[in-house]
Amino acid sequence: MQTGLSRTPSDTSPPETLAPLVLDALADRTSRRMLTTLRGSRDPMTAQELSAVCDVPLSTTYRKLERLTDARLVEETLQLRATGTHTHQYRAKVESVTLQLDGDEAVELTALGGD
Repeated sequence: MQTGLSRTPSDTSPPETLAPLVLDALADRTSRRMLTTLRGSRDPMTAQELSAVCDVPLSTTYRKLERLTDARLVEETLQLRATGTHTHQYRAKVESVTLQLDGDEAVELTALGGD
């Protein structure tokens, strides 16, 4: 038996206030590569799998995944197994992100969901 629990960031801010978090996460090349890898994967991936595929140290992988999860670009699921072990898995939550600037220095960010 296997049960999945999703981690939802504790921040319940409306999506439009996430712009700084999303921009910060996407400004980083490694984070973008990890998000692209997750988008291209049919199944959720563990941090270890993502670390190996992206050739990034595991500690860096966890930091980038936390940033992507806080920006609501990636979803983390905890898989509980009957044996008592558990595994965190990650999948992309978005297909695309659109950024629009207006004359008043306001930023409008639109993220279109994936699966």
